[in-house]
This record gives sequence, structure tokens and C-alpha cells, in this order.
Amino acid sequence: RVWQVVPTAQRPLAPAWLVGTLVHAALALWRFPGAGFDAWVTARAREYGQTDTQQLEHARAATARLLARLRQHPRFGDMARAERRLHEVPYSYVRSGQVETGYVDLLYRVDGAWRLVDFKTDRVADEAALRRILAQTDYRAQVQGYGTAVRRLLGVEARLELCWLDYGGEVRFTALFPPLSPLPKGGEIGSPPPLGED
Repeated sequence: RVWQVVPTAQRPLAPAWLVGTLVHAALALWRFPGAGFDAWVTARAREYGQTDTQQLEHARAATARLLARLRQHPRFGDMARAERRLHEVPYSYVRSGQVETGYVDLLYRVDGAWRLVDFKTDRVADEAALRRILAQTDYRAQVQGYGTAVRRLLGVEARLELCWLDYGGEVRFTALFPPLSPLPKGGEIGSPPPLGED
């Protein structure tokens, strides 16, 4: 699918959805700013219909900035040295007669513990803004669904987290809930506990 992005004098910046798409594409490949990155991300932006020179440059710069910010965060070291690291993990299963499908941004195991991370590129000014976003979106339910999929299909528990790449110019992780007790072999999948703030 291709979206045509029409440049206007009033909109010199690339649309937020495009930057988010480019960031997720880079993370799926675990690709960060460096040799060949600028050409790659610009080509990807063009694939999504971006043609305006100013917007292309903004998309490139914004994508590189968010990725570099993640790379500088202490948690990146854990991700990089993970015993297992899976990107854009597809899943599909039947739940209550409905087919549930989706993709998990990042699932990794470090020091024997699994973590599931959903990356967000929303611009978040402060704690109040974060709470508004969580109240107005289905982000919590999305990640809860990812956790359910991982338990059902892989039989492992993971700490569920949202990673905000643009929280007041920094990276912030929000834990939705910690891992539950391990599932017994052949055991039933239980309901997760209520979500809470870290």
C-alpha cells in the first residue's frame, strides 16, 4: 500500500505516522544510524509516497534521532546482549471464536527473563500527557494481547513494557505488569492480572 504525501507550505515536517513507520522498519531490522542508513531511510520514505525534499529530510533526521536516543539508553545494552532477540514476531490464534493476529515489536530474553517491548513514537511532554495518551488509546490492551499471544504460542511469560522514544526528549519505559509464575507443561492459559503503572 502506498500513501501519497502532498507537500504544502504550511506542513514542512514529515507526518508523524511516517516517522513512526520508519522507526519501526529500522527496529525490525535492528538497523541504526551509520553507514548507508540515510540512503536506506530516505528510500523507505519514498516508498510510502513521500516526495517533498524538506519532509524527506525531516523524516530522515527524526528517525535517526529517535533511534540514536534508544541506542544511548542503558536498556539498549540488555537488548543488544540478549540471549535471544526476536523482531516483528507475527502471531495468529483463535480466542473465543475470534482470530487474533498481530506483530510483537520486540521479544527478548536476558539473564533468563523474557521482556516484550512495544515501541511508541508519540511525542509525550510529561507525566500528565502520558496518562492522557494511555487513557485515550488502546495501547495497554494491545500489549496485553501481545502478552497473551506469547503465553499461548510460546508458553513463556514476559514482562510487558511500552517504550516511549520521545518522552520529553528522552526514552522512557512503562511497565504494564511483571511476568507471572511459569506455566506448567500442559497447563491452561490464565487471565493476566490488572494492568498497573510502573
